[in-house]
Order: sequence, then C-alpha cells, then structure tokens
Amino acid sequence: MLADATGAEIKYHWQPFIERGLTRSTFDERLCDVMFDIPRTYERLLTTEPIYKTPYVLVYRNDEGLKLSGLDDPKLKDLTIGVFQTSGVRLALTKRGIIDNVKLQLQTHDGDLVPENQPWYVIQKMLDGEVDVASVFGPFAGWVKTMKNEPIDIVPINLDDDTVPMEFEMSLGVRKTDVFLKYLLEWAMDDHAEEIAAILNEFGVPLVQCSKCYVPGDLPAHGSYIKLADQKFEARPDLASPDQVVTQEKLEGWLEEGADPNQELSNALLSGDKDRIKFLVSKGADVNKPDLQGWTPLTAAARQRRNETIDLLVELGADPSKADGNGLTPLAAALMRDHVPSITALIEHGANVEEPGQEDYRPLALALAEKKYESAKALMAGNADVSVPSGSQGLTPLMIVAAQTGPAEGSIFLPGSARPTDIAKALVDAGADVDAQAANGMTALMIAAANNSAPMIGLLMDAGADPSLKNAQGQTAEDVANLNDNKEASQAIRVLSLSRASVPKQAGSSSSGETAKQ
Repeated sequence: MLADATGAEIKYHWQPFIERGLTRSTFDERLCDVMFDIPRTYERLLTTEPIYKTPYVLVYRNDEGLKLSGLDDPKLKDLTIGVFQTSGVRLALTKRGIIDNVKLQLQTHDGDLVPENQPWYVIQKMLDGEVDVASVFGPFAGWVKTMKNEPIDIVPINLDDDTVPMEFEMSLGVRKTDVFLKYLLEWAMDDHAEEIAAILNEFGVPLVQCSKCYVPGDLPAHGSYIKLADQKFEARPDLASPDQVVTQEKLEGWLEEGADPNQELSNALLSGDKDRIKFLVSKGADVNKPDLQGWTPLTAAARQRRNETIDLLVELGADPSKADGNGLTPLAAALMRDHVPSITALIEHGANVEEPGQEDYRPLALALAEKKYESAKALMAGNADVSVPSGSQGLTPLMIVAAQTGPAEGSIFLPGSARPTDIAKALVDAGADVDAQAANGMTALMIAAANNSAPMIGLLMDAGADPSLKNAQGQTAEDVANLNDNKEASQAIRVLSLSRASVPKQAGSSSSGETAKQ
C-alpha cells in the first residue's frame, strides 16, 4: 500500500528482532531504506509519527479451561511461562517472584533463518504443550490467532506494571538525514489511515488507545511510565565471601595451572582491581589484546567509565587509539557512555580525536548523532575539527545537530542541560562552516528548515548561513520548509532574509556583517 502511494519499488529484507548492529547491517549495507515496526523513541533512526500502539500480552489455549487476568494472577506461579530472552515481561515476572517456572526463548544470531529461534515461536511451544502460557509482543499473538487460526486467548498486560513499559508506539524508521522520505511516508499514511487500520485488524494486532497514532486503538492505555524506582544498586565488596575475593596468591595458582592471563585481565578490568591489572601485565597479559567479546582493555575500561583504569592501562603500554574487534576505539566507547573524565583522559594520553570509526563517523559526529552532548563539548575542548564531514553522506557536526531540533525543543530538555541549539552555537563559535554542503547538497539550514526549527534557523542565519544555496534537487532552505509545510521555518527564513536585505552593506562585508566569502 505504501509503495503504491509513494511510487516506490518493493524489496524486502527481514530480521526477527532489534539487535546490536541492526542499522549498520541494513541501512549502511543498502539493504533497505525504510524499517517497519520500530519503536517511536528508537534513537538510531529518524522515526515517523506513530502508526499504532500495541501491548505485551499473555497467550494461552482457550480450549483447556484456563483463564488469566494478568501478571498478578496467582495461577501464574503454578504454570510454566515462555518469554523471549530480552523481553521486559521477564523483569516484570521476576519482580513478582516468578522465576523458576519461566522458560526462555533465547535470542540467537539465526532467527531470520530458523523459525524455531524467532520470538513468536514461544506461542508455538505453548500450543505444543512445552509451556502453559506464552508472553509475547501483541502483534505476534494477533497473527497466530487470526492468520493461523489457532485456539488461543490474548490478555493485554500493559496496565500491570508501573515501572516496566509494556506498551509501545510503533513507527517507520529511516536514516536520520532522510527527512524528505520521512515526510513522504507520513503523508502517505495520513492519506491511507483507514487502509492501514484494516490491515492491522486483519492481522489481529491488539491496538491501544493513542490519539497521536494514525490508527487509534480501543484498549486502555497505561500512559507515561514515570514512577521512580526506589532501589539503589552499588558494589558491596565488604559482603563478599572468601571464595569471591581474588588474591594474588590465587592468581598465581591459576596461572600455574594454565589460566590465560589475558582472560584474567578481562576479569580484573570488570572488577576495577588495579593491583590485579598490574600483576597480570607483569605475568604477560597483553594490554592491547581484545578479549573474547572483541573489546580491548582500554575499550572495556571506557565502557565502565573508569578513567583511573584508563590512566593505568596507558601507563602499562595500552594504545589509546587502537580500535577493538568491533571497530570501536576507546574514545568512541567513552563518548557512547557520555563520560567526560574518560574522554579527557584519553585525549590527554594522545587519542586521535579525528579517527574515523564505525560507519566512517569521526568521534565528534558520533557523539552528536548519539546525542551525547557532554561528550561533544569535551571533544570540542580537545580541539576536534568542527567542520569536517563524516559518513557516506558527508554530514558535518552542524548538520547532525540541526537534525535534532524542532519547534518544541524547549519542552523536552531539563533546565540546565545542553540542548541542540546550545551545541550548535558552540560549533559556530568554534568556527564551524555554516554553509558546508553534504553529498546531496543539503546544508545545516535546510535540515533545520525540514525540522521546522525556527531557533536553529535564527542561530544559523545570524552566523551568516546563506539561504539561497540549493541542494541536489535545486531546492533552497525555504523550498525545503514549504515542501514540508513548515510555516514557522518558512516565515523565519523570509523574515531574516528581509532583515539582512534592509541592512546597508559595508565595503568588503556581507549583509550579515561578516567578511564576504570569496
């Protein structure tokens, strides 16, 4: 339906669940341009307005006399329950003391090829008698009931817990810079909402009330999950039993028995035990060798936000710029944790702030793409280039941050926190090229116009951004705003352009008061 509405050709690539490297193995490999059934808040993609909201559910046979009311039904304690390994339902059951009778449907690397390893298959196990109840994402259950005509009852559980989210708004996802495609899809869905509703109903998708969804449901919605957790978790080494304490004497014995010093180094890094680290390096552990997960010791320390361990490892010979087996540098690992002390330590030890990493993104571009704004500020303080493009699309830091703003920016950031416009101003103050163009000719101003961000437009034009530049489609920033029906952006560009024109030019100066570009 969407292909017909947008004039697109259909090619399918299917994956059974969201996993590490999902966008890298699909979008970056040009396997797809649009990803279906993506949570609206999934940060690695630019998502459309939500299509529908759906809950997690309990599923059981309706021909054996069983009736359940939800997660708090006492009968669950005496039943075997199948859940997917990474499902939030597993946590909700654990909170209720339901642990030993939970059977896991494990996440594997071959779910796209082996049906028995797919998340929905726990329902089949229930039908086959391997478990009494299955708890799955709603659309799986609806498909089994309506399309496979199996005798099951479906009980939504989205109202049963106040801290574990169990209802989700589902959207389409596109590359973060594909704003035109995003709006094209939204227009198509707006025009064909009734057809979409018919498709979802045909497949039995449980639909939760959602006023902003293209298909509003009728099941009661939980709403925001804002109840604060009342538990604090912290290390308590004083409670460790003797067999849990690793001494140098134990280490020496293990090494004499053939233990791998590099594996023991990985264990020492997990505990943050600097004495063990120094001892193991003296026994031959390699401070630059990746562990079984592909992480170098420095990457592992950065992931754990341990800047003092970073200092020690560099002192022992670790390379501060060496990428791990996954292509992740220690600096990238630190910025993904948004840990400024680790970033500062690595830069002070000579880490390359311009080293391209995964997807050919430089550290500053990666920090901004991941919205790690404190990391971005630390990288700028470490003299990261604020204008150099990154990735196959040639995006500058200013373009990336311009894509993260909107007309309501002020309502979604806490007071005192860094906002995209704050970072954009810092980039401009550091000399960022406001008129740089990406591979498709897009500028930061055009991206701000596509996002209807008048504050970002004002900041960029005040810094001298040229609204007359055109992208590969021959469109100016105002054209982009009009194409997306962004009235605030269009008006801001017109008003600021007229304001410039009304200021008399001085010899050798542009209308913005800056030295004219040659």
